[in-house]
Amino acid sequence: HSLMKKTGKYITVLAVLLLGTIPVLKAQNLLWKVDMTGFFDNREYKSPYQTSQTFFGTRLSPEIGLGIDKDRHRIMVGGSWIQSFGSPLKDSEFKPTVYYQYSGTNGFSTNVGSFARTHLIESLPAILLYDSLTYFRPNIEGVLFQYQRDRGYGEVFIDWRRKQTEQEREAFLISASGRWMPGIFFAGGHAVMNHLARPKNSPDDISVVDDILLYPYIGVDLRNRLPLDDFSLQVGYVISLERIRSIGTWHRPQGLLAQLSAEWRFIGLDNILYIGDNQQPFYPQFGSLLNQGDPFYQSTRYNRTDLYAYLFRNRWVNCFFSLNFHYSKESFDTQQQFILRFDIDNYYKKPPRRPPKRSLLKDLF
Repeated sequence: HSLMKKTGKYITVLAVLLLGTIPVLKAQNLLWKVDMTGFFDNREYKSPYQTSQTFFGTRLSPEIGLGIDKDRHRIMVGGSWIQSFGSPLKDSEFKPTVYYQYSGTNGFSTNVGSFARTHLIESLPAILLYDSLTYFRPNIEGVLFQYQRDRGYGEVFIDWRRKQTEQEREAFLISASGRWMPGIFFAGGHAVMNHLARPKNSPDDISVVDDILLYPYIGVDLRNRLPLDDFSLQVGYVISLERIRSIGTWHRPQGLLAQLSAEWRFIGLDNILYIGDNQQPFYPQFGSLLNQGDPFYQSTRYNRTDLYAYLFRNRWVNCFFSLNFHYSKESFDTQQQFILRFDIDNYYKKPPRRPPKRSLLKDLF
């Protein structure tokens, strides 16, 4: 009941704001967007680092706003309604979306506010962002800067995940990613810092916690040299720095991370291999509040193989089913995922029968 009240108030305020813009609509463009996602994720885990569970639900994320100067400047408002199947309506969640977006002609763009993480050029790898977090926390709350050209990209964002209170720690994430692609070879990397501050007026035995991860990589992309739609291999080295400041000791886990990706028509394979130290030494104490990555990376030897097939895939629908196999020193685990994402906006046009890969709708992650 309280959720419905809050949602009703938010919609009322939104309606008032939009009505106030009617006199100037003729000089601007009215923009709209609807993103609907359905997800089924069955995790049959025996690993000591994971929980066996099933996520099954839907998420509806409409947006409406105004664009000026050929829509290079946009202000968008909306929200995401998230409902887990089998749960009462009072347990559903509503996440507001409000942001300003600038898209320049020189490849530079920026977002400020609360906006969908699907605005990212490249999704963060699982060692940095656990897929289940994307189901229930679809938005980045902060700022995003991007620069993209034909041979590469760079993007930096700040995600303010929790406000400091008397009971709660302040938590935020700073992420920088980039890739250079001069030919069949490429190089890139990710750098992420997670920070936990103390609650207000907390006792001295509660300390600030830092988590820093660096992941440079190199790779080769042979999709234009083989009769496949995608074939790439990348190898990187992961270095983490973690500490509880009151103790002062830095933990420096390191390891090798390799990924093989292949895709032909509507079927594909992704294989990720990690060999090294426990990348999340503080996960048992702080969980995902500190470490946003997949808890499997607590294992010193871990391999994940995804076998997937696209049921639909074009400019506005991405629907796939994936069988995922997780092998670690401690256990062998399986996972089944079915994800459907439908995204449409006021620029909707009927796509060609076989659109180029770059125009296909990205997946949820």
